[in-house]
Amino acid sequence: MGLFTIDEVNLLASFDRSSRTKLLESLEDALPYVYNYEMMGIINGIIGKLKIIDDETYDMFPFDFTAYYDAKND
Repeated sequence: MGLFTIDEVNLLASFDRSSRTKLLESLEDALPYVYNYEMMGIINGIIGKLKIIDDETYDMFPFDFTAYYDAKND
């Protein structure tokens, strides 16, 4: 999970992560409705990171957050 911060990972859990393209579209569609500057910064940070990686790199990220939290709580 090294590419994304904890805040970004928490936000990503709310969006369709089935593909990099769908996630980018979802984030860009949501951005006009976000009025909190901190949240805008987080979303823009994720968008920037998603634009510099390719689909193959994106597919390597383990977006199964339950395994991460289960291991942390053991």
